[in-house]
Amino acid sequence: MTNYIPEQRNLIPQQSSDINRRQLIALETFTVFILSALTFWSVRPLVEEWDMFVAFNSHGLGFLTEFLPSTAMRPLHFTAFALQWIIGNGQPFGVAAATAVILVARYLVTRWAVSPLLVGYERWVISTLAAALVLWPGVWLGRYGPAQLSAVLFFAALGFAIRLTHRWSITMAIGCAASVLLLLSMYQGLVLCLLAIPLFSFMWRNSDNSLLTNLQQKIFNALRLWITLGAGFALYGAYCLFISSKVGSGGYEAALAGDGARLLTIVGLFTHIKSAFFTTFGNESLLLPLFLSIVLFLSRDSISDLPTLKSKISTFALVSSPVILLPFFSLIYVSALHINDIDRVLYPVSIAFVLVCLTILSHFRKNQTIKSSASNISFAVIILLLASTSIAFGTRQYGEIQKSVLTQALAASEKNKSTSIVIRDTTGVLGDVYTLYVGALSSAMSALGKSINGNVCTPLSVDRIHPVAQRFPVVSTPRCEEMPQAPIPPLVLTARWDNGNIVVE
Repeated sequence: MTNYIPEQRNLIPQQSSDINRRQLIALETFTVFILSALTFWSVRPLVEEWDMFVAFNSHGLGFLTEFLPSTAMRPLHFTAFALQWIIGNGQPFGVAAATAVILVARYLVTRWAVSPLLVGYERWVISTLAAALVLWPGVWLGRYGPAQLSAVLFFAALGFAIRLTHRWSITMAIGCAASVLLLLSMYQGLVLCLLAIPLFSFMWRNSDNSLLTNLQQKIFNALRLWITLGAGFALYGAYCLFISSKVGSGGYEAALAGDGARLLTIVGLFTHIKSAFFTTFGNESLLLPLFLSIVLFLSRDSISDLPTLKSKISTFALVSSPVILLPFFSLIYVSALHINDIDRVLYPVSIAFVLVCLTILSHFRKNQTIKSSASNISFAVIILLLASTSIAFGTRQYGEIQKSVLTQALAASEKNKSTSIVIRDTTGVLGDVYTLYVGALSSAMSALGKSINGNVCTPLSVDRIHPVAQRFPVVSTPRCEEMPQAPIPPLVLTARWDNGNIVVE
């Protein structure tokens, strides 16, 4: 009996740990399920996705190489669209399915990436944050598939970098450089986030709450990380030089670079930075309060343990300052149009926010009870899921409008045996970037297997309600009265409101 009692006492903590581990796994599984369900519920093809389905239906996977010269500096850019086409077997359903697969991949890769720094509930919230990329609308837009997939590569590079701060490894260094190379070959929106990883590494602690190294070693590790990341940039630069000699240096990237010439002046640079801040915090008024709230919840226990009110305020100001500076990460977009596009600007901003939260949790981590940690982190995850639901709901509205209009327009064209239609939009909402933008009607019908030329116009008497197009600004629908006469008169349909629904007749 004397040996039996201690044995029972040793079993109790182990049993409790197993229960908590199972509870956490259940919570993580439920979180990924909710985010995946939101994806299937809200994501639809809206703009370029229609064109991509038409292209892959016509050319198959050969489209990836056939049209490579048009995106020579991004040879992997169409990979995400190919994934949409393959998973959906050529059907629009593939956009939501591929987006869900990429979201789950982002969660799992991030979970692996941060494991040397965080465990348990802290790892759960960072992985959720990386998967949801809260308040970035592009998470729920299939057209940003390349950006979504490149985020997976970013967190892979981050995982290799974190492990390199613990111990040098040729394998990890190659993995880090390769992730950077693949990311840049797909979408370059995270360049500044990549370069910031060594800076954030100065504040990281191990998962056992110990400092990684002394200051001198931290500096050495940061330099080593920059060299490793730089190797990926150098390989991409070598590729760019090679491909430029083969296909020239023109195209999409060249046009963007030319637009960036205005940044060489003080006024131009100041205006660009001002636009980045306004697009981030001005267009999305809830973003800054939400980010600050999340930061407060993640650092609340550590701040509350400080002895004086002054130290608490100064520490919160310290952890909040990186949040206020997040728009600087969007300056990679040199185009005047892109810096006004919230769908683009919030991409690097949201990724950088993950880095900020990771660093806060890693640096200010403390020995908390499981109950306390679960309570604080769970509340933060609930905030993330609610914010994601709100953004997903807005995106779903675009898909529902397109679905309704396409269904009615196809039925009318088949009934009248017409191969050309024009929709006179008296609602004012059609023809915006996500509501059948220029050419999208024809592309959508072609992707659905109907060879019908379709256009949307707005009568002179109707105001265009196109907030996304006006944000850039870009031209949206033509005026119906100003459209040129076609050799063969098209079938003219009218879109109007009827009890909150758009009726096309």
